[in-house]
Amino acid sequence: MKHLETQHTMTEENLHHEKEKAEAFFADQTIMEKIYKEGFSKYVEKLRNIKDAFDLEKHRPPQENVSRCVCCMDERTPYGIHSAGGGILLSDKDFNAFFEASKPDAISSHEGCGAAKIYCKQKGIDPMESNQVAKNWAQKKAKEKGVEYIHLPVPKPFHFARVCYYDGTGEFNYQGVEGLPAGFVVGRKYMGQKPSVIEAKVAGDISFGDHGFGKELLNKENSFLYVAVGDSEDHTEVLKGELADLKKAAFGKAITIDGFTRP
Repeated sequence: MKHLETQHTMTEENLHHEKEKAEAFFADQTIMEKIYKEGFSKYVEKLRNIKDAFDLEKHRPPQENVSRCVCCMDERTPYGIHSAGGGILLSDKDFNAFFEASKPDAISSHEGCGAAKIYCKQKGIDPMESNQVAKNWAQKKAKEKGVEYIHLPVPKPFHFARVCYYDGTGEFNYQGVEGLPAGFVVGRKYMGQKPSVIEAKVAGDISFGDHGFGKELLNKENSFLYVAVGDSEDHTEVLKGELADLKKAAFGKAITIDGFTRP
């Protein structure tokens, strides 16, 4: 009987989350339809405070006195500079290169990290342990590098991004810019092309999976957007080219590759 009660509770909880997901999806539908119609570059020209998206001082982690925090690419942690799970999926060599290039003042973990679950599977660790694994990994790296460690809460138990920003500027965060859709952020400026494209695919896998909007909501008509963010028009085009294989090999017509140049 206890098992049945738990099963019933889980079903009720899942139904509640699915309802929340649908509400979050359609809350951004008007914005997304404008973007689909106009293209991202023309759309952002109309956003009055788009420059704020590139000001790290305006994207500090809550209640923390740091401005260059390594945060997950997760849309629920829109602070500082980004790598999946704070860098947990990078090799030691790639993480060291990322750290030296980005010069952060903190490394963070967060609850419900999808990258940490992937890390656990790669290492043969029970994914149910992923929250503690994420904390331990980030704490260890912060201590090794002599910077602060921060553990971040997240506002929702599911992913609500319809965009993945492929950031070549190293400073982009969407939060606080009215009209800018929530999105994952891949820190391309400080990572090589190969790990960056891998992280971009992870963002798509999450979004099209059970913890994101899924294939029922994301489709040809309502595609998931990959948005290259460059320092110049030429740079933006190069970044868009790096993402091209995702369309051919991974998600097909259910994604759109777009981009814009920082103002």
